[in-house]
Amino acid sequence: MVKKFLAFSLLLFISMLGIVTILIISPHHIERLVNYFLGQEISIQIAENTQVSTTKVNLSSLLVKLNQPSSCTLVQLENVQAQWWYSRSLRADKAIVDYACLMQFPTSDEAPKSQLNLTALLANVPNMELDIADLQVINTDSIAASAVQQLLQSQLSAKLIYQDQQLSLQANGKEGNQDLVKLNAIVKNQQLTGDLIYQPQAEQQHQLNFQLALAQHILDLPTQGKLDLHWQRDDLPIKQADLTFQWQDQQGTLSLQDLEHQQQILNIPFKFEQNQLQIEKSRFYWDIDVLQQPLQGALNLTLRKSTENWLPLDIDMRLSLFSAGEAGKGNIVIYGTNGSITKEKINIPLEAHGNIKYDQSIAYVDAVFDVRGDKNDLFALFKEKSTLRVNWKELNANMNVRLPLADVVIGKYGVGGRLQAFLQGDTAQFSDIDLHLDGEANQFVAGVTSLFSLRTHNFQRNGITLKGRDTNWWKWNFKGKATVKALKSTLKVNGKGAWQADKVEIHQLNANIAQFHRSGMYVPKIELGLKEIIWWDYEEKQLQGLLQAKIPEVRLDYGGHFVQPILNLAINGTDIKDVNLAGDMTAGGLGPIKLFAHYRHDELVGRVYWLEQSAKVFQPLFPHHWEWAIINGTIKGQTSFDVSSERGLQMGGHFSIRQGEIAFPDGELKGIEFALPYRYINGTVELVNNPVQVSVKHLKSGVLVAENLRVKVQGYYPYTKKRPLILSELKLDLLGGDVSINKFALPQQKIANVQLHNIDLSQALAMAEYTQVGLTGRVNAIFPFWLENARCIICHGEITKTEHQDVNLKLGSELIKGLKSGGLTEGILADVVSEMNLQNLTATVNLEPNGLLILSSHIMGYNPTKKHKNPITLNYNHQENVYELWDMLNYGSAFEQNLKYDFYQKLTK
Repeated sequence: MVKKFLAFSLLLFISMLGIVTILIISPHHIERLVNYFLGQEISIQIAENTQVSTTKVNLSSLLVKLNQPSSCTLVQLENVQAQWWYSRSLRADKAIVDYACLMQFPTSDEAPKSQLNLTALLANVPNMELDIADLQVINTDSIAASAVQQLLQSQLSAKLIYQDQQLSLQANGKEGNQDLVKLNAIVKNQQLTGDLIYQPQAEQQHQLNFQLALAQHILDLPTQGKLDLHWQRDDLPIKQADLTFQWQDQQGTLSLQDLEHQQQILNIPFKFEQNQLQIEKSRFYWDIDVLQQPLQGALNLTLRKSTENWLPLDIDMRLSLFSAGEAGKGNIVIYGTNGSITKEKINIPLEAHGNIKYDQSIAYVDAVFDVRGDKNDLFALFKEKSTLRVNWKELNANMNVRLPLADVVIGKYGVGGRLQAFLQGDTAQFSDIDLHLDGEANQFVAGVTSLFSLRTHNFQRNGITLKGRDTNWWKWNFKGKATVKALKSTLKVNGKGAWQADKVEIHQLNANIAQFHRSGMYVPKIELGLKEIIWWDYEEKQLQGLLQAKIPEVRLDYGGHFVQPILNLAINGTDIKDVNLAGDMTAGGLGPIKLFAHYRHDELVGRVYWLEQSAKVFQPLFPHHWEWAIINGTIKGQTSFDVSSERGLQMGGHFSIRQGEIAFPDGELKGIEFALPYRYINGTVELVNNPVQVSVKHLKSGVLVAENLRVKVQGYYPYTKKRPLILSELKLDLLGGDVSINKFALPQQKIANVQLHNIDLSQALAMAEYTQVGLTGRVNAIFPFWLENARCIICHGEITKTEHQDVNLKLGSELIKGLKSGGLTEGILADVVSEMNLQNLTATVNLEPNGLLILSSHIMGYNPTKKHKNPITLNYNHQENVYELWDMLNYGSAFEQNLKYDFYQKLTK
């Protein structure tokens, strides 16, 4: 294009010169004379209404036409004034240049060289000046470069001066009051020198300095030259640089210098010989920000002409790309021979083999492909067995990715064809990953806009008009498996998705997590699906979607379970490494339990809560072997949790029970009230911050009935010697008195004291349903007990009567009759003790692990029915297996309670 503009300027100058020198002739004669010298390709046409005087001539219009290969108007001059008396000058108010016509101008290969000899042309040119006030260029639609379009649409003006064998050209372009472009050029002694300054915006600068030794034929390439282009633009990858292109005769160099970093980017030596251009040992080095390391390598290139014209060309090339990483140095070689470049098409067969290394990652390439297309739409078509493999490593991740490339097309607008990806490896969340994506891509750029262009306008394909926005997608099916590290369980997935523009979507998901047992919890499987599509916009950093998880049941190690949990989970975050979760869970009648959580850095942190609801829905949490039935009450609570692969599941929170009522086969609990703050770590419930106050209004176990149980609970469950469960300040109302334990730890490591106060003996006998002895009055007792003691459970317990109140003992008639039948002594004894007021009562109690109760008592009192209240002292010893006695006493009550329990069980089903 530079040659054509140069030729055009000189032709225009010569044409105007001929007009000035012979304008005294009529316009028709002038045309014939000038056209005779211009030759067959170019001609001029002068308007008939020409005004001629002795010093000047005025033309309303002057046309310069191109006759071959097709006729068109190359230049149209309007309001032309030529002067020759005091000075020779030609001025035009407007010049209109047809760019499309200029592109038809014959090159040096298409025209005889003898017709436009530079020396011959300039030798006959007198001193003169050409001035164009308004220069316009039309028919520029074929120019794609926006900067060139901006330049051609600006307010252009030009001035050409020939003085003393020196030709000077000045041109300016403006946008409003802002200078857009300035050109200063001088031709003298066949040397063209000058500079071009281009400033499309205030913060951008471009300057081209040139020195050219022109050939005799103005359309031939200069025999020697140097072009220096300097730019300064913050919007370019290289913000400040010098591009130098210099040559002499048959060889030269092209170099690019990054001035900001003082680094040479390109150094390309070249030479012409025997109709070919040869580049050998060229080097490039570009430390570009978007790449992991500098882009560097070497290029050998040979271009051969098979005819006298520049095209077609045969091409051989070898490109080496160098890299380095923690695994050493890498090298990819791209090479090919017998490629061809024509005006219409490019076809270069190539192969690429080798690897690229960066940090801890390696990319392996084995590919055979053709680079095809026209100059505006080149693409690479990969052949069978072409593959790209990437071994990608970073902290907590090691992935192998394989991309089969057979029949894949990579072009200006992205990737097309069948596109597959095989992923294997480990990440922070998953191990043993094996995932396959298989789908169809259409001009897919994968977010790499620095390498590809986005098609924004409509285009034709197979005669059908397609919209630009319907491109840049990859739609795929996926299938695979992995191990979830946090659960130590296998995940299997399949589904459908797409990656379009900046958004990745999952449209269909079927996933199963196999059985796992973690933190005291067994889950047979988890089924995952979509309630709404999941999408991730990586440019906007937004991830959204709605998942549903279904579980047949969750079994807890102590025996409880959740019935068919269903979890609906909304996700909202920036990416899969940083996401918020919100949802609800139901499990049978339980729920909804609300969930809010945040996943970041391989850790899930959140909380769940449920509003107050009937305690009956928690029935599954009571193991079947407990045989407990929830009758009444309400429960509410909330829990914060933390799940990670290192620590497993940790929880903490509180829940409370109001008016709880539980039935079991041999008893019941009513009026249960407590608020329980807790922590759950490594399968253990911790109640460590403050004691939990538990109260039960009514407790029945067999024949034993107690009221108003109060106890404080603190410690751990399951309990150990180092981490015991401590019961303190236990107190309940029993047999008209009360029972208390100050402190009692499980497992028991030392003796604890059970204190009985003001126990009503008549209620005790009534509970035992014993009618042969009547006892009234109250006693106190202290029973030191140790559940795990090998010698005694109750060790040296003491029973005493209360102060200021006697105990009355009265034998039943059947018992007295039986004693009297034993003999004289027994009769006297029965008469004496048939009724006694006990003034002093002490007894010791020992209970062995086998249930044997040993009672030793000392009694002092008198018989109130006798006139003389003589003191009576008795020592009484008794042994009996209390387990057998308890079973016997409890039998009737248990029968009744079982009937009631069975009724409750039927109600809860």
